[in-house]
Amino acid sequence: MAKFKFKFETIKSIKERFEKIVQKELAVINLEIEKLKEEVEILKKDLKETKIRKLKNKSTTINELQFFSKHENYCERKINFLIKEIDKKNIEKQKKMKELIKKTKETKTFEKLKEKHLEEFIKTQDKLEQIELDEIAVKEFNR
Repeated sequence: MAKFKFKFETIKSIKERFEKIVQKELAVINLEIEKLKEEVEILKKDLKETKIRKLKNKSTTINELQFFSKHENYCERKINFLIKEIDKKNIEKQKKMKELIKKTKETKTFEKLKEKHLEEFIKTQDKLEQIELDEIAVKEFNR
């Protein structure tokens, strides 16, 4: 019996590699988004602590008040910047998700094609085997 060889195996393996690359890129984007969210949370805590410190001190100097307000402004600007970065990363993530879906469909198409070719190959091999068995039976009958 002959061995099955899928003629598009190299293309299928390349498509699978591309799919894995996109999966890795998507994972990197997700990690970046998580890091940015953690930074935002840290800044929000810092901002809250600064406001609490500002309110707790009854005898604060003008310099301290200026420092607190500048720090609050800095934190708020940084938080807004990070939120915009998260939005950009989410848009990039959506694009990668669409690309991943496309790559997955391409890979599945080749998998289905391979299955179809394998079924045809098996049917052909079964027919050839049956023909050989029939010939052997005829030879045995003629003896």
